[in-house]
Formats: sequence, structure tokens, C-alpha cells
Amino acid sequence: MGKLLQLLLRNGGFMTFVLVEVLCFYIIIKYNEDQNAIFSHTATVFSGRFLDKRRQIADYLNLQQIADSLRAENIRINEELANARNIQVPYRDTFFIRNLDTLLLSDSLRRISVKPQFEFISARAVGNSISGANNWLIINKGSNDGITPNMGLVSRNGVVGIIRHVGSNFSMAMSVLHRQMRISVNLQRHHALGSLIWEGGDPALMTLKFVPHHFKVEKGDAVVTSGYSQLFPKDVLVGHVEEKPGSDPENPYFWIIKVRLNQDMASVNDLYVVNNIFYSELDSLNLKVKDE
Repeated sequence: MGKLLQLLLRNGGFMTFVLVEVLCFYIIIKYNEDQNAIFSHTATVFSGRFLDKRRQIADYLNLQQIADSLRAENIRINEELANARNIQVPYRDTFFIRNLDTLLLSDSLRRISVKPQFEFISARAVGNSISGANNWLIINKGSNDGITPNMGLVSRNGVVGIIRHVGSNFSMAMSVLHRQMRISVNLQRHHALGSLIWEGGDPALMTLKFVPHHFKVEKGDAVVTSGYSQLFPKDVLVGHVEEKPGSDPENPYFWIIKVRLNQDMASVNDLYVVNNIFYSELDSLNLKVKDE
């Protein structure tokens, strides 16, 4: 207590000066409209800047949470788009599945329940190659996360690969830049079915084959997944026609078309694993057809 009193006695003059200054400042602001307005404006500016800086710091500290939230939202949107055409339509106390574009339905039909076919699982590439003849990716999700072989792998820009080998926490996917890769695609403008393969060389270009000559293919035409494969939903963008097509020397009735990938395979990062809920059922039916 004695030390506190000594401190007050030693600095009493300064503290009194400060208190008087504060009191004068308060009186000036309180009883003068102009000074009050200036103070209010200044306080608003500085408090706004302070709050903005605090928000920026909070956003930086929560970047991982924000990224997870965005990935979850992307999964929800992708699932809605992938399942938008699988509609359960009631008819005479039974149900049948029709391929309908929900954007063209009336309000009453839009309320029909959707029977989902695809689910999406977020993942991240932790390994990637593009320089070999047969390239692979490694993702940070495995069987513990519900991953199984023969699931499709896409990014927000397009098709990336197919899951082949699955561990507990990681999985290996065959990249689209693999000689054994075959992707069933359509030329979107014509609905012309073809098969997309990689023949090596430029990792940005793939080759589209088995599109008949009677389809007038133009540079810039969009190439999308056909939906006939059980691995990818319909109409996922794959790339665009790079140049005017030429005749396939091995198949003279078909075009050979160079397609520039929409996804730069050298910068793959955030990914989505595509789970076709009906894959096993569809695959068993295909096997029965092959056996016959």
C-alpha cells in the first residue's frame, strides 16, 4: 500500500494532467455538435478498420473449416446435378424410372422425389504423375472412408481417373493419362457417342474415336461423359475439340478427333470420388450379357 501511495505522489501531477485532459476532451465532444460529429465519424472509421482486420484474421485462422465447408457444398451440388434426371414417377400405384430433365418439368412434377444414383466423397491428390505412358494418382481417402475399386474420380473441371487399388487410408487411381483408360463420351452438340483414349505425348490432349463421319464436328465442340458407363454421371465436361477432325486410317468410316482436356492434369488437387449406388447391380447385368 505504501508503495502505491509513493507511486501516486511521484506521478500525481502527470496523472492529474491526464485526467483533466480526458475530462476536457469529453466536455468538448459532449457539448459541441461539430466536434461530436468529427469524433463519431473518426471512431466509426477506426472501429470499422479494426473489425475488418479482426475478420480477416479470423477468416485466415478458419481457412481449413471454410475449405471443408466449400467441399461439402460442392458435393451437395454435384450430387443434385448427377441425380437430377433420375425421377420416381408414380403411375397406377407402381413406380417406373424415366429420364427427365427437371429444369423442364412443371412445378407439380418438380416436387416428385428424386431417386439418387450417385454419391460424392471429397478427396485430395497426394501423388500424381503425367510424364509416363501409364500414369497414376494417389488420393488421401481409402476403405475407411467408403472407397472401393472401380469408382470414378472427378474434379470441378472434369474427369480425372478411376479408382483401382484401395488401402485403409489411401487409394490409387488410374489417371486419364493411362493407355488402358477408355472413357465413354458424347459430343454434346450432336449427342454422338465415342470412346476417349490417351495415346501418349501431350498430357493436355486425348483422342476421341468411333464418331461416325455423318456428324459434323467443329473445333470447340464440348465433349462430355455419355452416362453409359457406370463410373461417371452423364454430362460431366471432359474437354473440347481441339481442331477439325480427320479420318481414322484404321476405321475409314469414323473421325479421329483431338480433344483438349478441361482439367489440367498437372495441377490436380481437390477431387471427388463418384460412388454409383447401383454399380454392383448394373455390373452383374453386364456380365450376364457377356456370358450369353
